[in-house]
Amino acid sequence: MDKPDLKYDDLVVGSGISGMTMALLLAKSGRKVLLIEKQSAIGGCMRRFKCKGIPFDTGFHFTGGFGGLLSDMLRALGMEQDVRPEFLDDPKTNRIYLENSDSMYEMPSGMDAAGRALKKYFPGEDEAIDQYLQTEEDIERRTPFMDLKKLNTEELFDLMRQLDEDFIPLQQYLDSITADTRLQTVLANVALCYGSPPSVMPLSMHCRAAVGMHKSMARVAVGGDAFINSFKRQAKELNIDIMTGTEISGIAKRSGKTISAVTLSGGATCHFGNCILAIHPRSIISILPEDAVPEATRQAVEKYEESFSFFSLFATIQTERPVSPALTSYLTRDNLNEIISPDSVACAMAILTGVESVGNDKVSVLCAFENEFPGEADRWENAVCRKNDASYQQYKARRADAMVKKIEKVYPEYAGKINVLSTSSTLTFEDYLPPTGSAYGIVHKVGEQNLFGRLPVRNFYAVGQSSLIPGVLGAMLSSFIVGRYLLGRNFITF
Repeated sequence: MDKPDLKYDDLVVGSGISGMTMALLLAKSGRKVLLIEKQSAIGGCMRRFKCKGIPFDTGFHFTGGFGGLLSDMLRALGMEQDVRPEFLDDPKTNRIYLENSDSMYEMPSGMDAAGRALKKYFPGEDEAIDQYLQTEEDIERRTPFMDLKKLNTEELFDLMRQLDEDFIPLQQYLDSITADTRLQTVLANVALCYGSPPSVMPLSMHCRAAVGMHKSMARVAVGGDAFINSFKRQAKELNIDIMTGTEISGIAKRSGKTISAVTLSGGATCHFGNCILAIHPRSIISILPEDAVPEATRQAVEKYEESFSFFSLFATIQTERPVSPALTSYLTRDNLNEIISPDSVACAMAILTGVESVGNDKVSVLCAFENEFPGEADRWENAVCRKNDASYQQYKARRADAMVKKIEKVYPEYAGKINVLSTSSTLTFEDYLPPTGSAYGIVHKVGEQNLFGRLPVRNFYAVGQSSLIPGVLGAMLSSFIVGRYLLGRNFITF
């Protein structure tokens, strides 16, 4: 039987947060949208999973931007009431621990409060601290696309103009304001939230990612599922069609630099006006016809370096009272470039605590994730059943034991009370963020052109966390910018 022809205004490929954002923006403008997802469920690394009935986060754990850009985007998407922040604004709920100096830094939310705390920890560095925090805010202010009102109305050329700081590595800037490596590490700790070393990361991109976290760090009630559930509700109302277990398998109709139809893996032909790809850059290149992509672009994408992934530990905490939501960043060295290097033994771990509802019960949970680079677990990639592979399970057990010892060092009150339920390596993460399982896509580098916006095929566009700014904030923002390009001025209803 012949497969039916499908006709849409827009085809969105990939259902992570950028794909969901893109689909909502288009559908809210009255367009007919199809969202396809290769995996069996939508959401990408926003998805949660359950272990013994207890929900845990996979790739989305905390974010900045509430009260600012993130709240503005959620409001524009109709998600504001569904995505509820749990602020980590008490200094004791947001800490940075440097193992090599055995020093703990409690970080309150807000630029002024953060500045005061840092000056107590680093006497004599007032000028450097003030300059750094002011630079974050200054770059945010001078970046028009981080203001949705400007994004809604200003010329695209003005929105995307470059800054001098786009060409300055973060490390070069840090070296110019202070020689104290501990202060540099604490100031730039957010680099661990996008996986790009300060030696290559543009100062501007770092500041755009960091400023929201320094203003207000928060977890989200029910984690990434809050975004997914909100999207599903609105997708039903807006008649967004969703197909899981589906990907583009071939080009069905092409005229010069325009492709108007593709074949889907189920056999159907999908006709569309625009195709927005919210997937990994290498996957994007594999879809586009070889003759449509300049060789220089293809080679640039092949040279992209993958950011690190995670080895994660999921546990309950046996306490009499529910624990408070909290984040502790555990760094073995005060050198972020070493930590974010696949050749180094230095590493970093984020430790998150919180409370989850299981029926009528409140369960104290702990999720810890340590950087693991793509390739570290590849020796077990082709194992028939990793669950029954003794060497793989021994590898996971050794890493988990070492992580628990670190957790108990900074949370001595949890000693003997951590019950590890499950662990996961990069191999597991590949299921949520294919093809490599890298947590933040590609490493962002000064002078490197990211695959973003309009592609060599005229009606194809790229969005995602590898595009503009890493993380949830950047992934969503990339879709707003492409939405502005496709839908024109005043496409957002506030």
